[in-house]
Amino acid sequence: MSVRVWIDDRAADELETYHAVLADLGAISDESDRSIGVFTHSPECLPDADSVWISPHDTAAGDPWLTAGGVIIESKITDGSYAEDWLRRRGSTVRVRSRSGSDLDPAVFAAFLAHDFPPLDALMLARAYRGRGWPDDLSDYPVPVDAPKCKASFPEFPRNAGLYAVVPTAEWVRRLADLNVPVVQLRDKLQDPDAAARGIAVAVRAVEGKATKLFINDHWKLAIEHGAYGVHLGQEDIETADLNAIGNAGLRLGTSTHGYYEMLRAHACRPSYMALGAVYPTATKRMPTCPQGLRRLKHYVRLMSPHYPLVAIGGIDRSRLEDVWATGVDGAAVLRAIVDAADYRAAATELLAQTPEACLAGRPA
Repeated sequence: MSVRVWIDDRAADELETYHAVLADLGAISDESDRSIGVFTHSPECLPDADSVWISPHDTAAGDPWLTAGGVIIESKITDGSYAEDWLRRRGSTVRVRSRSGSDLDPAVFAAFLAHDFPPLDALMLARAYRGRGWPDDLSDYPVPVDAPKCKASFPEFPRNAGLYAVVPTAEWVRRLADLNVPVVQLRDKLQDPDAAARGIAVAVRAVEGKATKLFINDHWKLAIEHGAYGVHLGQEDIETADLNAIGNAGLRLGTSTHGYYEMLRAHACRPSYMALGAVYPTATKRMPTCPQGLRRLKHYVRLMSPHYPLVAIGGIDRSRLEDVWATGVDGAAVLRAIVDAADYRAAATELLAQTPEACLAGRPA
């Protein structure tokens, strides 16, 4: 299996630049089996999903392409040293600005598509690429133009946090606090506001005097009101929440991310930690992206770990935990591995015993 890329109806692997970049990046994974078309002139046919047209000659010419499900990337050079790229899909536009005085190189972009990254992340990687292996310097990456703004700073979240349990009720918070699970997130998407307020108040009381750190999903106002340890927000929520109020109240902030663009977008508000996922397929919630897998997770850790504690999330259970820890993340989030277990105490205890710190503590001196 492989991702095959065509540039203007010519196989990308016929191009010298494409070969040079792939040689620099290393082996391509065999996780997908599909073809992607990249066009720098007017395509003669409508696109397949994720086919990309770079710099159409005019906006109107690209409208049928977008309607059919294709992607358009337009680049504008500003001030001679910056490039602003506009990636458009039907109904949405994303803008990023990078320190580059040149147009996007289709062959470099195609090389990252061949590594099975979606067009937006392939754009981020292509702009960050400097010809020295995988782009692992955060300062080389483009800046999302619409990134959230926040003047407040957030308290630190500990490195090597360990097991991070996501649970649906305050009663589950109490149960896991009694077992000294280090981090618990209360996530209940179904409660009405009054019930949510009562549940958060109970959850905060449940961790008083315990080692467990409690994060509240979404309900940032109630988290501030009841004095939770922190708040966890998705990409959409960081646009609407008052991030300054959260930081000024002394709460930690965790953010969900699903790839390079969203990590760079979250980086703009300097959260306490980033969650990376979904690593594996998950039935817990509907995900906006395909599972990231361990290969991508390793790349994300290499880029972001020098700057933030990182929590892997999505489809993680006991059988997958060792591989997840091997990527270098600071925390591993689980939900069904505990909540759906026949014996939650035994399940939590086994998961706690698999954390890197627990394994090190159990080794003979």
